[in-house]
Amino acid sequence: MKAPPFLWEIGCEEIPAGWLSGTLKDLGDRFAAELKAAGLESMVETYGTPRRLVLHAPGLSEKQLDRSEQVVGPPARVARTDQGEWSQAALGFAKKNGVPSDKLSLLTTEKGEYVGFVREVKGRKTRELLPEWMAATLRGLSFPKFMTWDAEIPDGRGAFPFGRPIRWMVALFGGKVVPFEILSTAGGPALRAGSKTCGHRFLAPPGKKPGAPVTVSSFKDLKQSLKRHSVILDAAERRAQLERELRKLEKKAGAGRAGGLDLETMADLVEWPGAILGAYPEEFIALPEEVRHTVLIHHQKYLPIEGKPAFIAVTNMPSDPKGHIRRGSERVVIARFRDARFFWEADLKRPLADRLDDLTRVQFHEKLGTYREKVERMMRLAEWLSDRTYLSRDSVRRATELSKCDLTTEMVKEFTELQGIVGGLYAREEGQPEEVWQAVYSHYRPLTLEEEGDFPTGPIGVALSLADKLDTLVGMFKVGIAPTGSKDPFGLRRAALGVIRLLLQAERSTGLRMALSLDELLKQASEVHGVSVPAPLADFMTERLRFVLGRSYRYDEVSAVLATGALARPPADLAERLKAVAALRGSDDFEALSVAFKRVRNILEDRKPGAVDAEALSEPAEQALWNAFRSVEPTAKEHIHAARYVEGLKALSTLRGPVDLFFDKVLVMSPDARLRENRLALLSSLQQAFKSVADLSEIVPGPGAES
Repeated sequence: MKAPPFLWEIGCEEIPAGWLSGTLKDLGDRFAAELKAAGLESMVETYGTPRRLVLHAPGLSEKQLDRSEQVVGPPARVARTDQGEWSQAALGFAKKNGVPSDKLSLLTTEKGEYVGFVREVKGRKTRELLPEWMAATLRGLSFPKFMTWDAEIPDGRGAFPFGRPIRWMVALFGGKVVPFEILSTAGGPALRAGSKTCGHRFLAPPGKKPGAPVTVSSFKDLKQSLKRHSVILDAAERRAQLERELRKLEKKAGAGRAGGLDLETMADLVEWPGAILGAYPEEFIALPEEVRHTVLIHHQKYLPIEGKPAFIAVTNMPSDPKGHIRRGSERVVIARFRDARFFWEADLKRPLADRLDDLTRVQFHEKLGTYREKVERMMRLAEWLSDRTYLSRDSVRRATELSKCDLTTEMVKEFTELQGIVGGLYAREEGQPEEVWQAVYSHYRPLTLEEEGDFPTGPIGVALSLADKLDTLVGMFKVGIAPTGSKDPFGLRRAALGVIRLLLQAERSTGLRMALSLDELLKQASEVHGVSVPAPLADFMTERLRFVLGRSYRYDEVSAVLATGALARPPADLAERLKAVAALRGSDDFEALSVAFKRVRNILEDRKPGAVDAEALSEPAEQALWNAFRSVEPTAKEHIHAARYVEGLKALSTLRGPVDLFFDKVLVMSPDARLRENRLALLSSLQQAFKSVADLSEIVPGPGAES
């Protein structure tokens, strides 16, 4: 069967650079899912620029294979009458599906036996199916924000919102146009798929008009034609070209880039990468670097030059011979810097502490009150934390008071990315102690799970960050707000991961020993809110904890440790237990014991035996196990109490031989109730000793327990 290529280009208005890579992956995944559901397979490639999403399936079968399909009706138990005839339920099913009753039979499915029939389904032509797949794929794409643009796909589902309005479409199967259209609900002409693409908005080959339609016949032709019309379709090629341009300008500036946007994002800003070197007056060096970099990176998507009043701007043009782009970029930057300097100087005329009462006019959430009320709750929680971590209560209180005051400043109103940061800078200018202003500056951190430098500065910063995130989590769950699917408008997943990272990393990063469990923290934060810990929040935090630990350890190892108390133990302690389990799981003794303790778990079930009566141990094998356990238990306990979990587990693992002998020689569930209960008590003692580190019955023996 022939397998012609399928080419699909969706021409849009500019897609934000941060969306492009995710959208292209989504496009490929969803189209591949449509193929799989139809019983077809093909490699699917995706490419894109800010103005186009391109999908290419190099070889796609022209037709589905004919196939047999089971049509399942009522369960077998209601399919026949007492006389063995088909029941009314079965006959009704046959009539509904237009088949004679003699075609019915009992079919075995995964869910059991059902009455049904087998029909032959003739495979449809791929060309007929492609419009359906295209519509389903377009409908299924997700974007951070959707636009409604007076359009609908004629699939009976009404309006068709999309990330950006679609302006042209190429759809070719085997070189022939696939019939597909998007209708206008505003009375305009329909957008029909064809064979014409569009090149660069401003550039074209000699004698051609920029943006004029260009006819293509294949993916190779599309790629070559776009390049002739100043569009580089391949993202890796755009990145390589941009890197060369940046290197030239760094050499010209005599200094390198000061961080900022990554190369992938910058290359996705343009279709033909170019760059210019701009400069601004030295007077603006007096502005804090954080302010200047926010203007350049976040607002203008420019790259600051290290230690110099200069920047690099990525352009959608190969060159700027007359300097028009450079001068325009410089004018914008200077204007933004002037605004920032005005806000900086105006805000400094009023101390941060004087703005605390202004927070009564800034709403945190309609059901949780103002930021002034949030600060009061944070204060109570932060003071509780300071008492348990031996921090200065005065310093913690001062940092908490000032933490949200910058929300009322002109700088943060204009540059929201600076909240927290600029509050710390203003506190520094006012002469606040370093530990206080640094805590304010960094209290929104961490924002990620592992980014270098993304952590609060100092122990007080950790306490302040914890108080802020815990208050938000408890407050939102208290009023019934929780993440659902991909939706998390209040960043609760990020806040939960931040809390866990703070508890895991505080001692290593700041020297603050944070031996507090999530249970303790959630209870205290809930008490401040006047509620008990919301049950969904406890489940949510357990799931987030499992996610974090599961990034470094196998799922069964995580399950074994969390079974000893997920929220009841400090996360850093859980991490140490996981290290011990992971270190020993490859040993023969450990693997054998994990199998044995599955048996122990099944035998004990929910039983809670009493203490072991050593005098009642009659069999040599059970006496040997008890003596070995009594011999090793004190050493194991000492190690475990001192958090030397590897040594503790090693000591307990020496019981492997006596445990094996016990199960080989001793009948645990003896008919004699006294013997049975005593043997159950012995197994329970062993189980509890191991459970003081991890529940070995959760371990999956062998290599099949990867995350």
